[in-house]
Amino acid sequence: MVIETIPKGYKQTEIGIIPDEWEVKRLGECLLKNPDYGINAAAVAYNDTLPTYLRITDISEDGKYLSSNKVSVNNTLADSYYLEEGDIVFARTGASVGKTYLYNKNDGKLVFAGFLIRVKVNPKLLDCKYLIFLTQTKSYLAWVLANSMRSGQPGLNSNEYQSLQIPVPPTLTEQSAIARVLSDTDTLIESLDKLIAKKKNIKQGAMQQLLTGKKRLPGFKDEWDVKKIGAIAEMYSGGTPSTFVPDYWNGSIRWMSSGELNLKKVYDVGGRITELGLKNSSAKLIPPKCVLIGLAGQGKTRGTVAINYVDLCTNQSIGAIFPNETFVPEYLYYNLNTRYNELRNLSTGEGGRGGLNLTIIRNILVPLPIKEEQIAIARVLSDMDVELEELEQKRDKYEQLKTGLMQQLLTGKIRLK
Repeated sequence: MVIETIPKGYKQTEIGIIPDEWEVKRLGECLLKNPDYGINAAAVAYNDTLPTYLRITDISEDGKYLSSNKVSVNNTLADSYYLEEGDIVFARTGASVGKTYLYNKNDGKLVFAGFLIRVKVNPKLLDCKYLIFLTQTKSYLAWVLANSMRSGQPGLNSNEYQSLQIPVPPTLTEQSAIARVLSDTDTLIESLDKLIAKKKNIKQGAMQQLLTGKKRLPGFKDEWDVKKIGAIAEMYSGGTPSTFVPDYWNGSIRWMSSGELNLKKVYDVGGRITELGLKNSSAKLIPPKCVLIGLAGQGKTRGTVAINYVDLCTNQSIGAIFPNETFVPEYLYYNLNTRYNELRNLSTGEGGRGGLNLTIIRNILVPLPIKEEQIAIARVLSDMDVELEELEQKRDKYEQLKTGLMQQLLTGKIRLK
């Protein structure tokens, strides 16, 4: 058993090591009044003459209001359940138990539903923004898991939430300073998310224009051909070695499952098979720059398109269009990648619920400019992808930074005055 050393100026408490000046308090000690439950009423279609309804499903995992699927509530008692500035709601039941949301007036007037519990923080004792960040920590989530598991559906009631023990810095100034640093980090992440969404929309528009010839790049005027995939390329599906034969697995040959199509541009995969597994299955070693299509698979996998940049094998639920000199693989990848819904609708079986097959894929028509134009189109879209990847990496770094800051600031390992 490893005993954690307590630094000078810190103390061991029931919730961990915190600075000597900090206290451990029950959430209930820091409230203006006992928590209250939301209104039990059915949601109705959104109507701007009725109150907007806030349900558990309208709160994101990171505590933001999701306004994309607004609903209303039509109940004479609704006026008693409007959220006010500083109010925090806690989800009290189901898979989302423990989820929290700090009311933001910019979200509009909201009436909170019955599966939410509202707490009103005493502003003389606790900064509400400080508290909301505490509810995003691993220790809080562990507390929720440990205390919400009952027979049947998980849940937490108002008394249990009031029993939550929290570390409390001695001054509101320090609490607010901690919340401000974390809020500023959130603002950076949100601004990057908005920029990423904007760039994705621009790329989507560019693909729709460039890949159909509605917009031509400078210097290109030649007419386009329209050809079936089967007329320009060979196509094969993969296979899976028997999982009952250990000698077929954990070798040096990359083996791709259909779930890895979501990588889109594939430079490595998780699976590995042996030469023996390759020889004793319908798996085939395919070259780089094959355009890969999900033929079957759970959920959204069917119709998903990717392109590999390393030699690999695939399972039988992936079709591979082999590269050759008659077309540019990246161009074909981008073209088919924009046609996800079309591909799914081509699936065999009633209502498109079956799977794609090689015959269906071979008969898909593709508009083909000359190779030089294909290269130019693919380059433009690839540059957009690179920009998006850089933005996403930057956003991920800020998220990691926030996680580290939360661990340091909310335990007092780093002090702000």
